[in-house]
Amino acid sequence: MTLVLSYFDQAEVLEQHLAQWESYSPNIRASVNFMIVDDCSQLPAKDVLNNFGPLDISIKVYRVLDDLYCNIAGGRNLGASECSTEWMLILDMDTMVPELLIKKMLRLTQKNRPATAYRFNRTVPDNPGHEKNGVPHPAVCLIRQKDYWAIGGCEEDLVGNYGYTDPCFWLRAKGKIRSIIKRNMYLIYNPAGESSIKRDKRINRKKFYSYKARGGWSNRYLNFNWRLEQLDIDLPN
Repeated sequence: MTLVLSYFDQAEVLEQHLAQWESYSPNIRASVNFMIVDDCSQLPAKDVLNNFGPLDISIKVYRVLDDLYCNIAGGRNLGASECSTEWMLILDMDTMVPELLIKKMLRLTQKNRPATAYRFNRTVPDNPGHEKNGVPHPAVCLIRQKDYWAIGGCEEDLVGNYGYTDPCFWLRAKGKIRSIIKRNMYLIYNPAGESSIKRDKRINRKKFYSYKARGGWSNRYLNFNWRLEQLDIDLPN
């Protein structure tokens, strides 16, 4: 399983993810690949890792080189294109994955259910009354790489404006894969992981309903330049 984390200028939160990954037991770390997709951040993920210090886990960092506003879809497509395992966990910065949940996810991958993606609930330990407590995350999912592409990936025509990447993805998934929400499996919601971008959905809302009405979607992927980063720190082989 590959854990694919999307990163955009949230160094302190990325350090929290790194610390958590480092805390996983050796058998878990041996079962999981770690990938970070950096969406052309002003503070590159590469620099955060280099400053973090020695790591006992191997991490691949991919950097989008074109500064495209809200390139959420492109970043996920890049992660899916470079994933080297059957299963991948699409992860956003605002959710942490404790080791117990990773163990449960790995067991899900062994059930061998065809064309199935799993989605997960959220918990806010220090604020049980938070609006996102007990609400499934719209983006985070455990999915086979081949099923991700059978859906058509994420719609990159939405890049440049905020919103509707997730509704578009799950609408396209209907009839192609089964989506199961695991309400008894909890991601840890981290409010600090929410990006501070402008959240105006009007343009993408119009695009979404237009595409939905006509039943047509784009098939253009990775419409930007990117590279695999070379880190300055030693990582395990």
